[in-house]
Order: sequence, then C-alpha cells, then structure tokens
Amino acid sequence: MNPLLYLFERLWGKKGSALQLIATAPVAALLPLLVSCAGQVAPSGGPPDRVPPAIVRTTPDTNAVRVSTNEIVLEFDKYVDRRTVEESIFISPYLGDLEFAWSGREVTVMFTRPLRPRTTYVVNVGTDVVDLRERNRMSSGFTLAFSTGDSIDQGSIAGQVYDDRPEGVMIFAYQLDQIDKDTLNPASAKPDFIMQSGQQGRFRLSNLPLGLFRLFAVRDEYRNLVYDREVDQIGMASTDVALRLEGPHVDGIPFRLSKEDTTRPFVTGAVALHRQEVDVRLNESLDSTRLDNTGASVSDTTGGGEVPVLATYWKHTQPPTLGVILGVPLDSSGIYRVRVRGAFDRAGNPLNPENAGATFEGTGRRDTTLVHLSISGIRDSTRGVLPEAALELEFSEPVLREPLKKGIQLLDSVGRPTGFGYRWEGAARVAIQPQHPLWPSAWYALAVRLDSVLDLRGRRYVDSLWRVRFQTLDLKKTGEIAGSVGDARGGKAGYVVSAESIDRSERQTRTTRLERAGPFVLGRVTEGKYAISGFEDSDGDGKYSFGTPFPFHPAERYAVAADTVRVRARWGIEGVLLRFK
Repeated sequence: MNPLLYLFERLWGKKGSALQLIATAPVAALLPLLVSCAGQVAPSGGPPDRVPPAIVRTTPDTNAVRVSTNEIVLEFDKYVDRRTVEESIFISPYLGDLEFAWSGREVTVMFTRPLRPRTTYVVNVGTDVVDLRERNRMSSGFTLAFSTGDSIDQGSIAGQVYDDRPEGVMIFAYQLDQIDKDTLNPASAKPDFIMQSGQQGRFRLSNLPLGLFRLFAVRDEYRNLVYDREVDQIGMASTDVALRLEGPHVDGIPFRLSKEDTTRPFVTGAVALHRQEVDVRLNESLDSTRLDNTGASVSDTTGGGEVPVLATYWKHTQPPTLGVILGVPLDSSGIYRVRVRGAFDRAGNPLNPENAGATFEGTGRRDTTLVHLSISGIRDSTRGVLPEAALELEFSEPVLREPLKKGIQLLDSVGRPTGFGYRWEGAARVAIQPQHPLWPSAWYALAVRLDSVLDLRGRRYVDSLWRVRFQTLDLKKTGEIAGSVGDARGGKAGYVVSAESIDRSERQTRTTRLERAGPFVLGRVTEGKYAISGFEDSDGDGKYSFGTPFPFHPAERYAVAADTVRVRARWGIEGVLLRFK
C-alpha cells in the first residue's frame, strides 16, 4: 500500500474518506512537500554518532589510467553537508570552476575545462566535510588520483601543522621547475597542488611529479586558494622540497602558523593627562624592547617653540598609549602638537611618518598622584617562584635611577640581604636578577624604601616601606628532562629547546640553549605533561623566526619530539630525541 494513503487511513479511518481528502486541493498541494522528505535526511534517534564520514566509492577508480571523462563521482558512507563537500573539493592541476549534482549520498563533480593529455590529476577532499547528523568532520583528507596517460605520478610530501587549531589548514604546493621562484607570490598565484590538514594537523600530498616544490600552510579564511595578507595565517617551510627518482617521498615537513603584520603603527590621538604629561594613543602596541630609541617632541603651535621632553615610556593600557613626560608645565590656553619618532611595532614595522603626530589642548590640571609600583606576575605571598628568576619591578611612570639603587633590598627569611644586579628595561621597568639562584622552598622579600622612588620631577613619598614576600619553588616537587638534539645537516647556528606544559590552563615553559647538536637537560621542571620542541636559531636572537612568504624567506628549522613526557617529582625523564632533518 502507498505509505501516504496508509497514513491518511490511520488518521481518518476509512479508505474512501482518505481518498476523498487526498483529492482536495489543499492536501494535494502538500503532496510535493511530503514526497520531498524522501531526499537527503539524516536518521534521527539512537546513540550519538562519533564516526567521521568517509568516501567509499569513486568513479573513476583511484590510480586509473587512460581516463577520458568530464566528471567524477564520489559516494559517502553517510549523509553529508553538501555545502561543506563542495567547498572542500580541490583538483590539481586546476580545472576551473566545478559544477555539482547530488543524489542522496553521491555527488557528481563536473569539469568546465577539458582534461590535458598525459597528465596525472589529483582530487583532494578536505577535512572540512561534516556529516548531517552529528557534524562529525572527516578524520583525514581523501585523495583520488587518475591519469589521462599510461602512468600515475608517485611522488609524495608529508608533514604536520603545529598549532592550537591544526586541522583544516590548506597546504599549498608550487612546482618550481618551470617558474622563477623569486617571483612566486602566494598572494596572487594559486597553488599547483593542494591538500588540507587532518587530525592533529597531519597532511600528505600524494601523486606528485618529480621536481622541486615550495610549500606554504595557509588558514584560507576566504577559501579562494590564495594567501590574503593580514587575514590568513601562514606558515613557511624551512626549505624547498626536491622529489627525485632516488627519493620520491619526503616526510616530516613541519609548519608553524603566524599572521603577517605589514601595517605600520600610527598615532590616533593625544591628550594632556596633566600639566607635565601627555598621553599619545596609537593603533597598536609598540615594541617595548626598542623604547630606549623611541623619542617624542612637543611644540607650542600658538606661542611657538619646543617644550622640553624628559622621557617617554610605555603604558600597559587600552588603547595602546605612550606616556610623554615634559620638562615644563603646559599653558592651559595653548594648543600643542606632539610627534613620535623611532617607534616600531612588535612585528618590526616602523611608525608611519605621515601619521606620527597629533594636536592637543594644554591643561592647568596638576599631577597629584605619586609613583606606585608592582612586581610583574607576583603578588604578596606568591609561592613557586623559580630560584633563578628575575623579579621585574614596574613603576606607574619613569623614575630616577640613581636614588632607587640605594632603596631596593632582596632579603631572605631572617632579613639578611641577598646580592642582585639591575637590568633596566625602559624608563619605568627594572629587572632584579639574583647574583646566585635563591634557596629552594625558602621565603624571600623584595623591599623598596619609597623615599628612594622619585619621579622625574623629584617628587617622592614620605619615609615608608613597600614590601612583597614570595616563596621559591620546592625543587623536591620538580623533575628533569634529558635528551639530545640530532641534526642530519650538521647545523652550526645553535638550538633552542623547550618543554611546554599541555595539561594546565596557564602554560609553563622551560627553555635551554645549545651551541651545537648534542645532549640537553631541562631542570627544575614542575610536575605535569610536556611537549618537547626546538628550533635552529639561525639568526641568533633566541626567538623562532616564522619567515616571510614574499619576498620569500624560509622559517627557521623546527622539530618536535615524537611523544609527550610526564614529569614526576624527583624523577628524571631520559632519552628524548629531537631530530632536525
């Protein structure tokens, strides 16, 4: 019996009345909607489905040769979101726009350009494909290779994206043999071969021809198969990859992603905070390590002449603000202009000279606040401070250095002084570095006589004492990680090795530097689970260089240990191996 007729019989009881009701226009108008329910519908009920969708059949078959067609067919093992499929199919070499026709779990992909003779084509289905029921993603990219000639290209390049969100990143591969590699710009050139990273960021570009390739990892936000600067994250490989007859398979290519910042910082406005300080607002934060070279000038636009500037310093506020301390008071009726010079943002972009200044009104407001101070990352009675850690003392505005030196003391639990050195980091920040590591699991205090803290105009507190107590880390609760760095190329630039916690909300990192490949030890590591990684510090700055896509500059070589390690108190982990290829 027709299921629709059965439904009406159950509802109205009689075959005749059901037939009569079906014949009426309103109900007849509903029939196309009811029939349409036989289309793509995910089953309901039952336990949660955690199985990712997969492709179970293709036409042509994978590795088929002498193929002559203008379409391919892909069949999934479950109902999938059609839009995610259509946005995740990439064919190399490029075949222009694709057209799609669906029938249940099967999609026919039609080409708008003819296939080339004697060419291997690679159809990649990325991991953004999800099923309809539980939105499970494909666990790995799917590759279908076929050839219009008599053989299939067999080269491959594999690796991994290391990122907090490593899945779904596009891997762009460009064949360099027939182009000028110095002119290759991923912002305008679409890749010759494409793959999307799968679970844990793993990827494999297969069925590649022999030759030289340049690879990029791109989080392609617009899905336009080009790199959009300052929109997409991008990762550079540390070298171009050669596939040769004696070595057609290359594995272990790592990528780390960053977002390129090519926009110069600029001044957005200025305001007189009081008679002898101006706040200059910027569109982004400046590089605090270069503030010693950052200057400012203030001019009186009404009466003429320059207003002397005593110091500039960085304020940890939003919007990003540069404080400018003046040598003489402002006139409340004056109009002034401030101009910043020598400033760089954290990406190394210099201040835009066309937008480096701002006009502001003078004020007669007096400065009634005194300098206040704090220790970065430490409050009173903090526990677990590393014995060799520097204590970074921060001031609310620039201070005179010489008087301060006489007013700081680092004291042990019975009040005995401990030796330390100074390292100034700008006009309002100084690092206190113990001359020797402090005793573990011991209480110390950093004390400052406030009458030694003078602002640049000589104002100070009345005789008083500022004091913060802290306890150093109990080394009995720490362990050690030991291993070695191996380098097949014999790098000579030195290496930076790090252990980063992966089981805590607030990550902890221990780092060491090696001058050459060989053994390393990371000591005083708190209990927990750690990932071990390292990079070849080719520029010697101690920071990982991500490289640039155009003009192309490779990333520094990067390696990750095969397994994470669990550190336990008073135990040592040995045998960790970092292999640089």
